[in-house]
Amino acid sequence: MKNGWGVKIIGSGICLPGEPVTTEELSKRLNLDFDIAMVRDKIGIKTRYIAPDDIATSHIAAKAAQMALDNAGITAKQLDRILLGTSTPDYTNTAASCNVQFLLGATCPVGDTTESCASFMYALDHGIRLIATGMEYVCVIGADIKSRFVRKDDPKFCPIFGDGAGAVILTKNNTDSGFMVSELFADGSGLKNIYVPAGGSAMPASIETVTNGLHGTLMTISGRKMVEISVDIMANIGKKVCDKYGIAPNDVDILIPHQANYIIMKGVAQKLGIDLEKMEVSIDTAANTISGTLPITLHQAITRNKLQPGKLVLFVTAASGYTGGAAIYKVPE
Repeated sequence: MKNGWGVKIIGSGICLPGEPVTTEELSKRLNLDFDIAMVRDKIGIKTRYIAPDDIATSHIAAKAAQMALDNAGITAKQLDRILLGTSTPDYTNTAASCNVQFLLGATCPVGDTTESCASFMYALDHGIRLIATGMEYVCVIGADIKSRFVRKDDPKFCPIFGDGAGAVILTKNNTDSGFMVSELFADGSGLKNIYVPAGGSAMPASIETVTNGLHGTLMTISGRKMVEISVDIMANIGKKVCDKYGIAPNDVDILIPHQANYIIMKGVAQKLGIDLEKMEVSIDTAANTISGTLPITLHQAITRNKLQPGKLVLFVTAASGYTGGAAIYKVPE
């Protein structure tokens, strides 16, 4: 087994805005007929959170970050960097992390990164490298308000996505534990297989884009094909980091996959040969929060006292674009 990056997590936090909304309640609210049994039994979602209209991505990101800071026992002014992974920033021309910095009372440089559901993993990889090269404290956040980027007449996507944020505080550690391996993946050939067509420079907002529902998420390949691609990306990069660390995938104690849907999550575990009871699941209560799924699920595992010293955690994610990533974390003493 190789030495790690010398980076550990010292605090985590989440923000799930508002009250939990059941699929039945969402169906009535939007006046749409959902296949409630399929959403619950196959996709794995019972409830999700929908942010109030006056709340932006930076607001839930800051709340998650503040909880992480409190749990880490440090102040915002001690941070050397704030990194936010999100696909739904407050504005198109400014980093949402700027407002996170302001809301926290921090003074450090900030940065957003946008790789859809892999945004947190991309930000985490960046944060690991910043600590490994000299910084003392880095806050890494994954946050999205995806409910605003789904067509309200779409019975397939509306019940799947939820709003939420999660954050971790990174600092220095010895190289025997903490983050041992971190890898990223990208393949731009899948850019438009699932995306939001309008609102950027390729298709600026107009009366026509709004009328035609082009500010909502659009999938241009079959759901079956998307499941297959997602499973392959996560399983392949998950195996890659395990190989680099010199372990078999089932040697990990906890699997934290992107909570896209339970069909994909189960497929990843099975393809890697990881026992399903090792998989941490938060999709049932929080739905697919895009960038938020990994840190939200990690925080859940921490609060359930699962991250005992010496335990090995495997993070894996896949996203539109295509992008993805994986990391192995050995819980420090």
